[in-house]
Amino acid sequence: MDWIAWDTMIKSKQEGGLGFRDIQCFNDALLAKLSWRMLESPSCLLARVLKGKYCHDQDFMQVSAPSSCSHGWRGILIGRDLLKEQLGWAIGNGEKVLAWDDAWLSLIAPVRPMGPTPEHQSSLKVAELISTETKEWNGQMIENHFPLLRDKILSIKTSKWGGEDKQIWLRHKSGSYTTKTGYYTAVERKQITPEQNPRNSSDWLPEIWKLTTSPKLKLFIWKIKHRALPVGDRLEARQVLSGTKCIHCESHESISHLFFQCPYALKVWELVPFSGGFNPMPLNDFDLEWKRLLRTVVLPPIGLGNAILAPWIIWAIWKARNQKLFQNRTFSAQETVTKAICDAKEWATAQVPVKICEQRRKIQPNRSTTEITCKSDAAWRKDLQAAGLAWSFYRNQKERFSSHDQPVAFVNSSLMAEGLALRAAMEQAVALQMRRVVFESDSLPLVTAIADGSSFSDLHGILSDIYLLSISFDFVSFSFCRRETLCFEDSAAKNSLSNFVLTQTIEPVLV
Repeated sequence: MDWIAWDTMIKSKQEGGLGFRDIQCFNDALLAKLSWRMLESPSCLLARVLKGKYCHDQDFMQVSAPSSCSHGWRGILIGRDLLKEQLGWAIGNGEKVLAWDDAWLSLIAPVRPMGPTPEHQSSLKVAELISTETKEWNGQMIENHFPLLRDKILSIKTSKWGGEDKQIWLRHKSGSYTTKTGYYTAVERKQITPEQNPRNSSDWLPEIWKLTTSPKLKLFIWKIKHRALPVGDRLEARQVLSGTKCIHCESHESISHLFFQCPYALKVWELVPFSGGFNPMPLNDFDLEWKRLLRTVVLPPIGLGNAILAPWIIWAIWKARNQKLFQNRTFSAQETVTKAICDAKEWATAQVPVKICEQRRKIQPNRSTTEITCKSDAAWRKDLQAAGLAWSFYRNQKERFSSHDQPVAFVNSSLMAEGLALRAAMEQAVALQMRRVVFESDSLPLVTAIADGSSFSDLHGILSDIYLLSISFDFVSFSFCRRETLCFEDSAAKNSLSNFVLTQTIEPVLV
């Protein structure tokens, strides 16, 4: 018998489902992976063959399916249509992006400037909003074309050294397409109108899936909350049986009655060793009583550790009901409580604690005495969207011979601030004609991204400049260091930010 709809089970566990995959949506997400490969690697054999056959005079993102195309090409175009809904641009030098037509104003949604496009600006590119001398945003041009978007545009950090624009997948912070994010996009597109279900207000993760208890009990509680147990009222509603009564008291059997209102269940809860006891409320449904149970505390002699006892009591009541109904075996309330406690302790004892050791990746270069060490750090205030940058140069790791600091406005994250500090340090090193430098930062995600060649969408322009600046050195390396080794730079960055805030500078100081 089907108790729960498939549309419910394919939802994520956070939304009250079981996380099963919708086959059609998952297939579309896999097809989008092929389309993304053609978009990212246009010179690969697959892209060259398919584009040579089907994209003669149109771009891949605009071409339509001809009547005589293959089933495979139609599938790739289905994946491409899924991609198009969440594609955007990470700004480098702005040469590839049309300011009015392309989505470049946000890294989480495809946002374009609103309003009708002026005819004489239809071909306006983002590069025209960037000063050719300073390679920074031209404030006057922004005021002329997009005055209402000034702050949003200034918060985008462009490439100062000629890094190109990059088309990105907006549903992932790296900008690269993943089947997982593509699947959830396809599911959202399929769900045209959200279901009005009052049970969606439940906190499914903390109330079920994150509990320290057996997986079968988690699934059992999930079924109860979805009213998917074959108790009397549910069987009558489905016209399976009629006139079903509670096996213990001959009353009308419902989920709330079986677990909380039946005299047998009341006796069981009375015997459970909860601190302060637990008295079910006669008018509450299962969801409200379950929330109350999660706040109960088991008395210390039971010895369950972090495990909770309530699911085992619920399970024991259900088993006692089935034993009496199908095997005519009767268990007293005390036997039911004892069985639940024994099962809970046995399960808790069997759980072998797994110690997870997080090993951070450290990049340690081979250093020589001729190398210079540059340490950079940043301080960031979220409420002001401002940051202070600081960097210093050392000989032999100890002799500091040069230090600098600088405030920056319109900074969206601490990671962006760390990237700006590192880029400014590299620019200073190039200006001082340093040839062998080891750059140290306490931002592990930033150092790892540089070492792996990966990216963050909001750091695209900054990382592009870091890669381009690296060519100017005979030897360059990037190393992660602990915060304790950056005391001087940390203090300088905080002072720079504090001075910036005190002076209430309005105009941004871009780097």
